[in-house]
Amino acid sequence: MTDFILTPSGLSTQTQEEVKAVIDAKIRATFGINTNTQLSSGFGQLSNIFAELLALQQQVQLSVYRSFDPSAATGVILDQRAALTGSTRDGATSSEVDGLLTFSGVGTMDDGDLIADDNGNEWELANGPHTGPGVFAATFTTVNTGPITALANTPWTLVTVVAGLDSFTNPTDDADPGRDQQSDPQFRVDRQIELYSANVGGLLAIRAVVNKVTGVETCRVYHNPTGPGVDANGIPFKAFNVVVSTNPSTPGAALQQSIFDAILSALGAGGAAYGTDFTGTAEDAEGGLEPIAFDTEDGVDIYVSIVLVTTDTEQSISTNLSETVRTAVLEYAQINFTGLGQNQLEPEYIGIIAALQASGEISGVVNVLVQLSRVAITGPFFNPLEINIRERPSFESGNIVAAVTL
Repeated sequence: MTDFILTPSGLSTQTQEEVKAVIDAKIRATFGINTNTQLSSGFGQLSNIFAELLALQQQVQLSVYRSFDPSAATGVILDQRAALTGSTRDGATSSEVDGLLTFSGVGTMDDGDLIADDNGNEWELANGPHTGPGVFAATFTTVNTGPITALANTPWTLVTVVAGLDSFTNPTDDADPGRDQQSDPQFRVDRQIELYSANVGGLLAIRAVVNKVTGVETCRVYHNPTGPGVDANGIPFKAFNVVVSTNPSTPGAALQQSIFDAILSALGAGGAAYGTDFTGTAEDAEGGLEPIAFDTEDGVDIYVSIVLVTTDTEQSISTNLSETVRTAVLEYAQINFTGLGQNQLEPEYIGIIAALQASGEISGVVNVLVQLSRVAITGPFFNPLEINIRERPSFESGNIVAAVTL
């Protein structure tokens, strides 16, 4: 029989039947060897009830025991364990859309004022205020986080009543979908990479502190420890580069200063705070002003040209083949190919189409050609398509073309 015991080999738990056997033995030891403890008896029923409760408690205790290992912990407990080594989970981010606000009369739309897309999702102004009359470039972010989509020419409804405001339109650009909070498996992988990368202790400290700043959604910290000069990412020797995404995407003066202060407070980076997007100062312990800099993420439009070869196929060619492939590539890429600094690889796109064919969602394709560009749908094309450490790939429905050759 298994005992409920903690040994050098780990925590050992019992089944409900094993717990009941222990309780039954104690009942007989107390009330007599012939006491009936079978389930048909009163003692047996009570014994079984207590055995079930105790077995459940053991399972909870086993879960707590396992949670001390970050490889087995989940949720908030995983966050707590990973924080001990300076790793921080990427939080959820809001979707963002750029478009035009049209005023026919006098009125002002302020940050936080709302519009809604055709699915009822609410978006709030992020780069206001805008005062009419006139037409103004405006940026809205979703009130709720996650990958909420809005294609170009989505119909919009004005939720907040603003005098003189006629409409908001996004005639050319899809929304950039936000992201859900990083999943447990993804976070475990990131933590392992951080732990086993050389000389990252100070960088993790900076990342952990900057991530706590209200308005910072994600943070990565890079450095150049390799030798004198500037590395391939433009970082000077012994300098470090903080790259953040913020809400709003262009941080105001107060948020900039909070990030400057957080970077300086972390210490331990072993070099200067390099960056070109935002530069400023933070006050050190002696009251001196130390130069600090950081960068924000840049969105990079990815153009995807797909040719679906159907010549000489023995299968029937799917109706709406081009649109089915284009939609699937857009949806998959927006979720899986938008990592910061994530290079784009043609075989990964071909794999999306192969999966569609394998699942029976499309048929009749005998070959696939994919070409990737960050300039135009006509090229120039590169494989891999390189994305630097400060760039996040962005996908628009109008930037993905799937042509069928018969």
